[in-house]
Amino acid sequence: MVTPGMFTTALRAPKLGSAEAECEDAHLVLPAEAPDTWRTEPVLVAVADGASESLLSGPWAALLTTGLLAHVAADPRALDAPEAFADALARAGLAWRPWLADYVARREAAGRPIAWYEQPGLDRGPHATALAARFAPDADGRTTWAAAALGDSCLFHTRGADLLHAFPLADAGAFDSSPGLVNALTTDTALLARHTRTASGAAEQGDQFFLCTDALAAWFLREAERGGAPWDLLAEHTRGGDPERFAAWLEAARAAGEVRNDDVTLVHVDLG
Repeated sequence: MVTPGMFTTALRAPKLGSAEAECEDAHLVLPAEAPDTWRTEPVLVAVADGASESLLSGPWAALLTTGLLAHVAADPRALDAPEAFADALARAGLAWRPWLADYVARREAAGRPIAWYEQPGLDRGPHATALAARFAPDADGRTTWAAAALGDSCLFHTRGADLLHAFPLADAGAFDSSPGLVNALTTDTALLARHTRTASGAAEQGDQFFLCTDALAAWFLREAERGGAPWDLLAEHTRGGDPERFAAWLEAARAAGEVRNDDVTLVHVDLG
């Protein structure tokens, strides 16, 4: 019997016209993703999509993924209930003020102090969506999973030709221009909990999970609703290990109006 486990792979691409460094999405996989490494221990994944209309949302998304997974690694129950995940989100926000102070100091040292028109954005704080998940193989040959999300970054669980679970959105029409967002300055855990969703389940060897930020997630659900199997196409790209090929496909899909022009992040958890 094959020891239950998984491979993890991540791909990302900035919106058209932006450099890689300008991508406001962030993701983190623990242990670090290595496409050729079969993981038999629990794997943690976090994805965050920084809101373009808020200042410094990219760095906040990166801090958010790091803070969330540190909390989930210490206490997996953080994914079990909205209140627990809200507490993890608020704790992640504690890293923002020290990061911002260092950023301001670096700007001043470089002779580029914060301009008057930037200050209101800094005072409001950056925003991002958040999705975190844990995948844990067990002795019975299955993998249990748990996830929590605030906003419209999504997790999809597939088996063969079937989409088994779409979380937290299950309808392509549910995506809009005002998803739930985590403000780096928010300490109101009750407010965060009201906008948090949680889910859990069990998977078999051979199942697939895809964690996507909103533009790719909306495309995924539209294709599935048309009777397609978008997971097969995405798996070709992640297993092929060719980011340039993925970027070329994405560029064509954007040009055809199939994928909205936005930053894109994909993490594939492949159960073999």
